[in-house]
Amino acid sequence: MQSLLYSPASPDADDIVGAYAFSATLAIQDITGDAHSGLTASHMSKRLEGSAESEALLFALTSVRTPRPLGARGYPELRVEDLGDIDAWVFVSLPLLEDTGILEATVTLDAAIAPLPGDPVPEEPWESALSLIDALSHSFSRPTRHIWETHAPGTGSPATEILTAAGYTPAYREEQATFAVDACARPAAVDQLPVDSIDVVFNNEISADDLTLFRALLTAASEGYPRGDLKLDTVEWTEQRLRDAQARLLDRGGNQYTAIAYSTAPDSERLAAGLAEAVHFDADEDSLIELGLVYVLPAYRRAGVGTALVESALAAAKSRWPEVETGYSSYPSISGAARTTPISATTAWQRSR
Repeated sequence: MQSLLYSPASPDADDIVGAYAFSATLAIQDITGDAHSGLTASHMSKRLEGSAESEALLFALTSVRTPRPLGARGYPELRVEDLGDIDAWVFVSLPLLEDTGILEATVTLDAAIAPLPGDPVPEEPWESALSLIDALSHSFSRPTRHIWETHAPGTGSPATEILTAAGYTPAYREEQATFAVDACARPAAVDQLPVDSIDVVFNNEISADDLTLFRALLTAASEGYPRGDLKLDTVEWTEQRLRDAQARLLDRGGNQYTAIAYSTAPDSERLAAGLAEAVHFDADEDSLIELGLVYVLPAYRRAGVGTALVESALAAAKSRWPEVETGYSSYPSISGAARTTPISATTAWQRSR
């Protein structure tokens, strides 16, 4: 198959991103049965702009080979006239600050050839996608490859045989679920918790005194969040990096409430013990919200702190966006989550040469 590379400068950019978003949305909705699941073209366009944190590339694979000049990175440019002959899409992310030896990828079969749930996975597009990922791994000197594949909850990956034969092993799995916001949104009562307070801030408007504590908690979350056997570096959260992340969220039309638990343990300094994020995107329906990162330091777990953080963040979000009814969350399969309804799962496959 021929690999064609999307160019943000193309006059066909909007149509191409829209076609990819349609295929990605159809694929996830076939799995979840949820009409709100999916990928918006506006969100993907922002991802493909890249940032100081990561570079993104979008490839289309086609069995119709047409001679044309090579464009960026030695690949022919994807054009709107190619869209009727696409077999698969490969979205690639290249981390730039940490994990610089890792290439992350997602393979999506085009809507025109995507199998129905339970049908066999077409092998040729997957094999071509894996060949492309191998070539990119070598050309970018990123020996570790992560492929993220979403599938039905409670089942294995449909492409298990193909990925295993190519030398990949499942390294991590997480679940995606929905929940009723009204059942979870309530201000926390901290008198029964091993923390001093829970503060809720909008768009990370954190006081200068607490910012250092919050950054230390984010770094601890990067190091301690369950990621199975995935090879990942620890993210060191500087003040500038936090500002940049917030700016990217706002640029994507997102706003968030973050609940932060603070504690002063005996004979120690004050610290941030846990956090939970609730994120609302302008492009989504008014009734929808997403849970972002939820993390509690090990010494404060199994005492209701995580639940109180989630409830506090959702209560603030519900106050600002009263139409919110349905929440979406992702969490490691090993942890589970109460009061949620699983709708999909994602397996991260890993291979290092």
